[in-house]
Amino acid sequence: MNNRIFKTLLFVCLIICSGCERLDIGGIFGGTHPHHDARFKQSIAWNKEYCASHGLEEDCLAHIKAKDETYVIYWAADLHIAGEGQTHMMDTFINMALGNYVYEGEILPLGDTCTAVIFAGDIIDAKNNYPVFYRHLKPLEDAGVPVFCTPGNHDLCFGQWTEYAEHWHTSCYWFDITTPSGIKDLYISCDSGDATLGAKQFNWLKDLLKRKSKEGYRHIIFFTHTHMFKRDSNQAHAAGYNMEEIYELTYLFYKYGVKYYVCGHDHTHEETTYKNVIYYTIGAMKNSYLGKAAYMTMTFYESYGQDTAPIYVQLHRMSGEDYLIWDSSVIK
Repeated sequence: MNNRIFKTLLFVCLIICSGCERLDIGGIFGGTHPHHDARFKQSIAWNKEYCASHGLEEDCLAHIKAKDETYVIYWAADLHIAGEGQTHMMDTFINMALGNYVYEGEILPLGDTCTAVIFAGDIIDAKNNYPVFYRHLKPLEDAGVPVFCTPGNHDLCFGQWTEYAEHWHTSCYWFDITTPSGIKDLYISCDSGDATLGAKQFNWLKDLLKRKSKEGYRHIIFFTHTHMFKRDSNQAHAAGYNMEEIYELTYLFYKYGVKYYVCGHDHTHEETTYKNVIYYTIGAMKNSYLGKAAYMTMTFYESYGQDTAPIYVQLHRMSGEDYLIWDSSVIK
């Protein structure tokens, strides 16, 4: 009897959450729609048209020129925006990326604008919230800061790939950044919203790495949503790659000299080094994470001769009632 009551209550809760567009019951039982192979096909088709019309290499979205030898990338993940009132953390993050700090309504300049901003998935937490996110990106657009994104599992609930694709168009692509002296760093995005790349996307990634690893890039940075390793118990339920795929991916990254793997999904910052590749999971920037909402920065410094430029990775936390006070600690 108790078991029957529990099942009934659980079913009612699922219906209520689904009606509030906070839980995708269809996704729980049938997975995301369209699945990874269909999203990959759409991404590559869009890439082909875009690259041809802009005179770019296959699947390349941009060749970015850094203003100085030292440049900074701002990273965020797991914003889980669920309404217009859920963007305080994001707004603060964008101000920081633009070199500003807001205190008691006054904007205080801190430094130079970053070179690019990357969101590692789970931007939204409920249907119809992409427009909210897009509106709050406008300061970056106005400042000419390029923004890149990769989808998370929450971004795909309720068939929201359609909304995602309307703005971002693709989830599988690459771009590079070149310093004034000609040093180049490569960035690659893959779609792991289904906790897998799938065979077609994996083969695309393998071919791309095989080709680009011969082109003299200083660093190769891979980013996606799903974490490769997990040491804490914060998201015990969160889906991850199966063991066979982890083996294949880690070997691929090692073989072709990937330096960094950056992701979100687990909501807690972690750093793991395996086979000379550093795996970073960014802490969540969820608006309700007062005191532990986080973002990450990577600062690339100039290299001399044959020496590899050091990269300093910092984890920043935002705290305080107004969400506009932050502290930071050097991770590496």
